[in-house]
Amino acid sequence: MGRCVVIGVGSDIAVARQGVFSVRVDYGDVVMLVGLSVDALSALGRFVRGVYQDFDVKVEQIPLNPRASLVDAVVGLRTLIEDRAPCSVVIGITGDRWLTTVLGFLAMTLATVGGFVSLSVGRVFVMPGDKGEPVDWPTVPKLIDVNLVEYRVLKLICTGYHRAKEITEGYASEFSESISLQAIERVLARLRARGLVNSEPIGKAYSYGVTELGRLIACKRQY
Repeated sequence: MGRCVVIGVGSDIAVARQGVFSVRVDYGDVVMLVGLSVDALSALGRFVRGVYQDFDVKVEQIPLNPRASLVDAVVGLRTLIEDRAPCSVVIGITGDRWLTTVLGFLAMTLATVGGFVSLSVGRVFVMPGDKGEPVDWPTVPKLIDVNLVEYRVLKLICTGYHRAKEITEGYASEFSESISLQAIERVLARLRARGLVNSEPIGKAYSYGVTELGRLIACKRQY
């Protein structure tokens, strides 16, 4: 399994550059440079490509929209990483406060869903602003506990299945596994109790939608 190396890039690219070196980039890794400044991303991107030009390393520059919400920013990054699965994810947290917040939530989100999408979070570390040694997170907490069936139901709601009967039918067609309507209703009740979905009455049934927390862990970015 290759690695997806995510490095935050602030205005001082020297800190991010040290973060890249601390990862010990190797053959076949994908290095994803994330930040707000296109100029800083370009400068570090050129440097990393030059250093690792003989290592078959792919370097991607990912500028974030400073007007995007936290959820939108994390969903966008999670989508990009999931599209590169399977891989072991390394996240180096550097940059301004907003960027470090985004990367911290990204780490916890991937820890929550990684097992369902062929990803693992191998390492998360913070680079001090004084260019000191990286500080590793001792563990990466999950945002919330969900099981595979609950995650799949969230995915179905994200993609347009909103009523319990529709979700039951969609589950069988999308995942080639049958599940009863009663089981789906119990899953929806649990998801609602944990703040992952909301509902509104439509006639004699309910229509379900994901909350911001549900979207954070299950919905894809729409390009």
